[in-house]
Amino acid sequence: MKPFLLVLGFLAALLIVGQLVMGQLILSSHAPQMIKAHQHSGYATVVVSLLYITLSLIAIASMPKRENK
Repeated sequence: MKPFLLVLGFLAALLIVGQLVMGQLILSSHAPQMIKAHQHSGYATVVVSLLYITLSLIAIASMPKRENK
């Protein structure tokens, strides 16, 4: 599960940076036609990020507890 979480986390980071870049392009009026793409990639960003957070929390919760000596 660790490699899958690494890939999912990297994808989430790329989507977040993509959202930032598209948002800045739209705000600076260089690409007003990108509004729909920004909206759809925003949905994908939310889904991938929430999936990454959920699976990471499950992986952390399922780790064996350390024994205190």
